[in-house]
Amino acid sequence: MPSTRDIRRRIKGVKNIKQVTRAMNMIAAARLRRAQGKAESARPYAERLAQILQDVQAGGGNAKHPLLVKREVRRVGLLLITSDRGLCGAFNSNVVREASQFLAKQTAPVGFVTVGKKGRDFFRVRGATLDEHFAQPSRDVRLEEVGAISKRVMADYTSGKYDQIYVGYSRFISVLKSAPVVTQLLPIASTGGEQPSAEQKSAYEFEPTGEVLMNTLLPQYVEVLIYRALVESLASEQAARMVAMKAATDSASDMIEGLTRDYNRIRQTSITTQLLEVVSGADALAKARRG
Repeated sequence: MPSTRDIRRRIKGVKNIKQVTRAMNMIAAARLRRAQGKAESARPYAERLAQILQDVQAGGGNAKHPLLVKREVRRVGLLLITSDRGLCGAFNSNVVREASQFLAKQTAPVGFVTVGKKGRDFFRVRGATLDEHFAQPSRDVRLEEVGAISKRVMADYTSGKYDQIYVGYSRFISVLKSAPVVTQLLPIASTGGEQPSAEQKSAYEFEPTGEVLMNTLLPQYVEVLIYRALVESLASEQAARMVAMKAATDSASDMIEGLTRDYNRIRQTSITTQLLEVVSGADALAKARRG
């Protein structure tokens, strides 16, 4: 049976851990509000930009842009977005599991472009082909950070290094729920469908021409899709960390309560034993005097 000193030490240690997890929970909650705002604002922007591209392409935009060209799939690229740090529940493991399932279904070789250390480290030890790694963006997700990733991805596709590029990340749904997904990034799906009719072509007048607009908007659209994946991943990470740290804090509180009960029970038993010894000693002394 542990001594009261051992239990006191354990209680002190658990209290210290509880302070850390509570602080991390509060920090994650504060960061989540900002990240959630970015994720929610990125969605309508990406959707509206897709509509504009559809209108431009329907009006006679350039359908032969390098980012729209489909090729025979000889090599696939996967842009995998995870975090640099742990202590966020199953956030990283869910994304990695989804990427592993995607990898198992591919018949062509797959090369990875990773964002965040967790995904890189997981696939590195399993012998996957890691072509490029980027550190996890800052909490502000600056444009230069997104630009570096998007330029590398578009260059790899247009140069023929990859014939298809997918992006794997955690889609933010709510504070308590996120969904790991792997979606196609390049080539961009032809939003205009079949050849536009004369009526569709005359519906809009473009200045500059539709071809010039497509050359400008398509790279921006890819950058927006990557930005959206990054901010949704960041929001999912902070939500997962907040929930995980809340659960850890609650578990620490329960452990402290249990240890405190054990401490009181052992202490009470010790006091009772000491009292019995005193009473027994006094009784024996009294008997000896009477004898």
